Amino acid sequence: MRSALAVLLALAACTAAAPSSAPRDASVDALPDAPVEASVPERARTPSTRALADLAGFSLPYRDMPTASDPASRARRAWALRTVRALGLHRIRREVFWTDVEPREGEFHFEAYDPIVQGCADAQIELLAVLAYGNPWATRVMNADQYFPPDDPQTFARFAAAVARRYRDRVHDWEIWNEPNAGFRFWRPELRGDPVAFGALVDAARSALTAEDPMARVAYGGTVFLPQVLTGGVEFARASFTARPSLAAGLGAFAMHAYTLYPPRASPESDAMGEVAHVRKVAQTTAMLDDVGFDRTRPLWITEIGWPTTQAVGEVRQAAWLVRAVLLSALAGVDGVWIYQLGDGPSASELVPEDRFGIFHHDANTADATDPEPKPAATALRELFTRWGRFRVTARETLAGAPDDVHALTLDDGEGHRATALWRALDDAPAWRWNVPSDATVTALDGASVVPQSGTVAVGSMPVFVTRP
Repeated sequence: MRSALAVLLALAACTAAAPSSAPRDASVDALPDAPVEASVPERARTPSTRALADLAGFSLPYRDMPTASDPASRARRAWALRTVRALGLHRIRREVFWTDVEPREGEFHFEAYDPIVQGCADAQIELLAVLAYGNPWATRVMNADQYFPPDDPQTFARFAAAVARRYRDRVHDWEIWNEPNAGFRFWRPELRGDPVAFGALVDAARSALTAEDPMARVAYGGTVFLPQVLTGGVEFARASFTARPSLAAGLGAFAMHAYTLYPPRASPESDAMGEVAHVRKVAQTTAMLDDVGFDRTRPLWITEIGWPTTQAVGEVRQAAWLVRAVLLSALAGVDGVWIYQLGDGPSASELVPEDRFGIFHHDANTADATDPEPKPAATALRELFTRWGRFRVTARETLAGAPDDVHALTLDDGEGHRATALWRALDDAPAWRWNVPSDATVTALDGASVVPQSGTVAVGSMPVFVTRP
């Protein structure tokens, strides 16, 4: 039987990819001597002021948003952009790889990213650009790949400045690196990353970006939450801020990822089996940011959240959990939540199911006349953002006689219209019968009206929306 470290290294090796096509990889289920965060403080935020369609977006990997210039890649980019807009959204997140832009020191190439940046601008989509990873020529480590950080943070800062100079008229939101506490994957060779060194790199990049564009918002790169596996995102970031106090005053935003155990397989409300409920993750991150002096008026972003469709999750459950996660993110007070990802890839692996996070089935050719087949999540999210996108979440209500796991969130569009989103967090529990007010209209997330039976409607794991005159 292989040790946890051997399994880890095997998984890291099997998920390695070429620099411009590298998939996101959160973690595995165990690491030796992993620290555990106990009794973590929590502080609530007020609900987000953003309407749901302004709050959410998609985090798109190379598969969804390729940099190649061949007809198939151009068609894939076009499909992704029009699909995001058809879902009712206007925000995407995409990595900009240092190895693509500066393959040799001082030699900059932007032809891979110009079509992405201009495509977003033409589609009126806001781009959150992730300045991603190291560069083999920037480190003295022998045989280093792009996941080794530079020896000198200023070399990364010069890259950041060049990208900002190129795109400052179209891109103003930046995220530095991705999941730095997953060091075995993204900050090699440290298994859990190096929060002090990462803080220095973020600070250098932030100074360079804002020097080129004073309007730039620069975010600390999204950490995997994972308190029971790696150094959790809360404590990792705390160590960065403690070592470098200028971060709290200088950064324009803070990014987190909402994954706990990998692959994700628990609902956003779950506190069981080492998981941390979604709202509590935000509250724990907020408490840390308060402690280090990060201004609450600056955005807290969840730059990745998602579930792969596996035997443990399934397509219907993926749909319910994504909708609930967006609603709970708004309740928790974040300023942005980016769903990972649009389309599935060709692999059916459930061990490292990176190709199964999509809300559309795999389609090898989006240049033909047939678009990828939607999963239930695509239908549910389109309904959420097109029908309810102008509403914002204002509070969680208490319904008389409801089981403890029933969620009732109040929505308001600012023009006198209100609604309530209702669901059960216990997915396998029987539906709760709710006595519907006689003047209420109940709508499911497929757009269909829900007809009361004997004055009640069934409240299950998929949210329904209730409106009254």
